[in-house]
Amino acid sequence: IGSPALTARGMKEKEFEIIANKICDVLDNIEDTTLHAKINKELEELASNFVIYNQSTF
Repeated sequence: IGSPALTARGMKEKEFEIIANKICDVLDNIEDTTLHAKINKELEELASNFVIYNQSTF
């Protein structure tokens, strides 16, 4: 799912667990578009706490 990209942004086990749980929530409620929108907003907020680098930092 792109774990190298997430670790490059500084995400750790805590964030991976949150993301995995949100994926499960969507799959368990595949028809619930209201829930999908809520989860999308929550994950956007989570991601906003982590920088996307334009170039290598090493």
